[in-house]
Amino acid sequence: MNFINSILLFFAVLLLGPAVLSTSESKEATAIQVAAKNIDPFKDMALVRGGTYTIGMNTEENEMRQWNNPYRRVTVSSFRIDKYEVSNKKYRDYTHWLEKLGKGYEGLVKDALPDTTVWREDLAYNEPMVEGYFRAKAFNDYPVVGVSWVQANNYCRWRTDRANEPILLSYGLIADPKTTPYLGKLNAAITTQSGTASGTAVSAPARTAKRIKSDEEYIVKPDFRLPTEAEWEYAAKVASSKNYVTNFQNNKAGSNSRNPGSSVVESDSPYPWGGVGIEDLRNTKKGKQGMYMANFKSGNGDYMGMIGYSNDGAGFPAKVNSFMQNKLGLHNVSGNVNEWVEDIYRPLSSKDMSDMNPFRGSAALDGDEPELSAYDTDMTTLISNKSRVYKGGSWKDRPYWLNIGTRRFLDQDKSNSSIGFRCVSSAFGYDAASQSADNSTPWWKRLFKK
Repeated sequence: MNFINSILLFFAVLLLGPAVLSTSESKEATAIQVAAKNIDPFKDMALVRGGTYTIGMNTEENEMRQWNNPYRRVTVSSFRIDKYEVSNKKYRDYTHWLEKLGKGYEGLVKDALPDTTVWREDLAYNEPMVEGYFRAKAFNDYPVVGVSWVQANNYCRWRTDRANEPILLSYGLIADPKTTPYLGKLNAAITTQSGTASGTAVSAPARTAKRIKSDEEYIVKPDFRLPTEAEWEYAAKVASSKNYVTNFQNNKAGSNSRNPGSSVVESDSPYPWGGVGIEDLRNTKKGKQGMYMANFKSGNGDYMGMIGYSNDGAGFPAKVNSFMQNKLGLHNVSGNVNEWVEDIYRPLSSKDMSDMNPFRGSAALDGDEPELSAYDTDMTTLISNKSRVYKGGSWKDRPYWLNIGTRRFLDQDKSNSSIGFRCVSSAFGYDAASQSADNSTPWWKRLFKK
């Protein structure tokens, strides 16, 4: 009997052992691995078809009389956007990968780690959050915070490298990542920012001379990046538009094809889940009546409500899959944590930028006369060429900042406990109103098909 039990135990370990080990995060991070070819890099991303919409805030919603984002019509190209804010677990996958690079890359690891001291306050006891929010597995699915705009951008570049790695490896354009880690976009970014990573030289990836055709360019997947402010607002706002939702599954229809002359009001909503005013912060669906649609501070000292009568039920950030807010399946666009976008902040950007894919990525000043629009940083204004826009409102913000049109700014090298981020990727071929754009093999798979 003991012999039979031993045999059964042996087969149980043989069958169940790998599954048990795969659940261990520490086991997953013991080696640098080539990205698996069968993993979809666009998993958990929503496709957002391009179109025209009204960016900004209307006068009735602008209770604080901000004048930095007035209504205007713009057009945005198609793109994909993460359904969830980047979580602690996903960001730790990034830092663990960097840690496994070993000696000589310590600077990269140090520069990537979030600032956990953002939770510390002189007159509050948040030390458990300082010690555990980023590292404890209980917070795996919570949004990463304490990450600067620069750090968020570097994460996006690392994610691009991992998505492109299998293609580049299959054509012999990079060395085996198990022996020579591939740091393409990330390496270029670090070198551009500081020449080296905290004083540590980062070597370029080894390459081979193998080519398929002498004149062929190796086009890979579109880069992962932070959304532009216009893309972020479009993803949050247009999903609540009657026209967009009705025609989203119609391959030959644009977002406004049902009513080409639709009014500004009809295609606009202050919140990603729809609604027209502050009363729409609560759910009206059967079984969920009265439940808050987002995680925010509802009043002085009221971050989550009373026991048994909770408002949003989250004193600090909630899980990234909480509060499903719009028909594209995007979670926590408003509330939970603010989100970095790509743009440099200028108060009058709406007056200067293009109405097709508007974006301010340079240090250009507002207006045409530099002497009238110069910024005396630290003297008469906090705005500088490092001021980056963040949007969406957070767990510690009042309802006003949950309005999609509001915008604030922070230095790109700074961070706090209320700002996180999500990534986007351009969706080539989806602007055309054709059946083939949706149902054919993705363009990048056709290009690299052997």
